[in-house]
Amino acid sequence: MCLKKSFFLILLFFIFSCVKKENNNERIFTENYSIEAPFDFERTNEMNELAKVQFRKSNEDLHFIVLEENKEGFQNAVKSGIHNTSPNLLGYYKVITKHFDEITKNFKITDFGVTKINSCNAIVFSMSGKELEEGKEIFYRYAILEDEKNLYQIMSWTNLNYKDKLIDRMTSIINSFKSNSMSK
Repeated sequence: MCLKKSFFLILLFFIFSCVKKENNNERIFTENYSIEAPFDFERTNEMNELAKVQFRKSNEDLHFIVLEENKEGFQNAVKSGIHNTSPNLLGYYKVITKHFDEITKNFKITDFGVTKINSCNAIVFSMSGKELEEGKEIFYRYAILEDEKNLYQIMSWTNLNYKDKLIDRMTSIINSFKSNSMSK
């Protein structure tokens, strides 16, 4: 009888351990979107004053921020000549990558793809280079998305040497993005 109880308790422990491992993300909600962050990441507000969502795992040198911009504001900036590009998602991509080219030595873009992420049009790509200010070699996995009203940037970055180890994790977090206006 005691052996059956022990077996039953071990079985229950194993079942609850598996369930806990399957649900290892926290969904972070904002007014316009949500994204999943792994439970072992730290939420912060220290990386970018414009980002509503910021989280990181310092011991892996892995960082994420989400930036949001009103689509109409970007289109007006193009019309008024602030940006010399088209007022669409590809034009937004060109503005962002031009900025990174200006602040990064040996700047390189790879893995460019046009896709959908949970009903949002998206451009997903990687960038790498050496920061001009600090001299660190950085790898970015980046997504630019649009819904009916807004443009979003999901920026993830790490040390270039960790790229191969972390790119799948970066991509799965990016793919967890959901716009509130597109999911209805």
